[in-house]
Amino acid sequence: MKLRRPRMDIENKILIPFVCISLAIVVCFCAILYFTEYRMKVAGERQNAHTLLGYIQSDLELEDYRKNPEKLLEKYRSHYSGDSLFIYDGDGNLLLGQSAAAAEEMEVLAQITDPQLGWQISYRMDRGAVQAQFIEEQKYMILAAVAMLVVIVQASVLIAHNISDPIRRLSEICQNVSGNPGQEDPEEVEEYLGKSDEVGQLARAFARMMENIRTYTGELIRVKTLNESIVENLPFGVVAYDQGGQPFCVNASAAAMLGRQEERDEQGRTLEMLLEEIMSREDVLPDPARLTAPTGKIRDYEFGVWQLREPDGARWGVLCTIDDVTYKKRMEERSSEEEKLAYTGKLAADVAHEIRNPLAGIRAGIQVVSRKVTQERDQKLCEGMVREVDRVNLLIENLLNLSRRRESQKTTVSLNALFDELQLLYFKVAENKGIAFHAQVEGSLWLYADEGELRQVLINLINNAVKAMPDGGSLEIRGEKGTDGVRLTVADTGVGMEPEKLEQVLHGPGTGGLGLSIVRRLLGANGGQLTMESRPGQGTRVQITFPGKGGEA
Repeated sequence: MKLRRPRMDIENKILIPFVCISLAIVVCFCAILYFTEYRMKVAGERQNAHTLLGYIQSDLELEDYRKNPEKLLEKYRSHYSGDSLFIYDGDGNLLLGQSAAAAEEMEVLAQITDPQLGWQISYRMDRGAVQAQFIEEQKYMILAAVAMLVVIVQASVLIAHNISDPIRRLSEICQNVSGNPGQEDPEEVEEYLGKSDEVGQLARAFARMMENIRTYTGELIRVKTLNESIVENLPFGVVAYDQGGQPFCVNASAAAMLGRQEERDEQGRTLEMLLEEIMSREDVLPDPARLTAPTGKIRDYEFGVWQLREPDGARWGVLCTIDDVTYKKRMEERSSEEEKLAYTGKLAADVAHEIRNPLAGIRAGIQVVSRKVTQERDQKLCEGMVREVDRVNLLIENLLNLSRRRESQKTTVSLNALFDELQLLYFKVAENKGIAFHAQVEGSLWLYADEGELRQVLINLINNAVKAMPDGGSLEIRGEKGTDGVRLTVADTGVGMEPEKLEQVLHGPGTGGLGLSIVRRLLGANGGQLTMESRPGQGTRVQITFPGKGGEA
């Protein structure tokens, strides 16, 4: 297991080495002083030893002391007060000195032997006593060394504090700035800016760095905010994935699209599932998708995939775009429908001009013949032929309306008069087909619209209703004043439509028939809004609303 080194602040890093060096110097000084003085003292004792033994040897050469050795011993006992002189006889008995045991523990500095008396004379030194005496003599020097060491430690603390305090305070400021880069320069920095030493240089460099950081941070924040705003307000969805395939950026458009979990394609996949498959296959040009909601509403989506790479080219993610092109598709389909209608209208105009003249001749000929026939059966046959010619003329008129692009000529239209006209026009047709036809207006209503175009709208809706009741039924057209404007209703009891078919008729291109296409165009020119309800076997109800377009007379 690796041991972690203890962490020290900068003050201790300065103080501890300084104190250690100072302490080592003081200790070395004391050691040198001790050994120097000690050696001088030992040398002095050794000099004393040689001098004393020289005196004793000189005394031994005197005749008086040689004949009476006890007198010599008495002399040194009375005149020498030290405990370092030891004299032994020839048998090793101690004649002068403290004790034999004490002599064994002492160091011999000088020693002589008298051959005549057989004495062994030695000068011994007790090192412990010498050291104690040395310490006693040098106690003031030791106290001075201790005092010097204390002063050095205090000075070290002061120096370390003066050096480390600005650095520590700048470090704390840096930590605070790292947590809040946008703050102003702290007041602590101001007091160091005027200094000419290294701390002042560091403070000025720090102030410049803070200014640069604020500038760069502000630029980064502005760029980040701009990018986020652009991505968030893009009209299409953006989803960014990291290397592991996890989304880390989803803008509001993408979140709204991915939140439509009820929308699924033909294989039952949601939009989120489609994106996951695109990511897993790493498609470069993904196929578009069409998703349908349970209500039958259809949405079309197109996708884009871009690789996200580092400056060195390494891939670190993928960017996917989701574009809801439903409106675009509908416009393309509507444009295609308009082109078809325009071509059909041109063709219809050509056909109508070729057919109307012969039809007029046929109708006139039938009317002439009908005046000459006498049998009731033949007259009814002629009347039926005239009605069929009129119906063909109506179809031709519808075809001609496709090719007409005239401006609507809006006037005040009386719905009561218009409904009476429709009642007279379709009463016999409805009766022949077993249809109960009713045209009713609540009160006296009028509309500001093009009367011819409004008549054509109602005629087309009535024709569609009649076709939906091959076995008879009930057809009612109604005009009434509502809170949202004037409402016109055409309701039948025909075969009705499935919800899918109704959705296609309302929103699909070219699926409503020629009559409904004309209705849409004419209502758009007159500001009308069309809604339709239908159920299989229960008929169809068409409601046209003209907001604020008319009222009661």
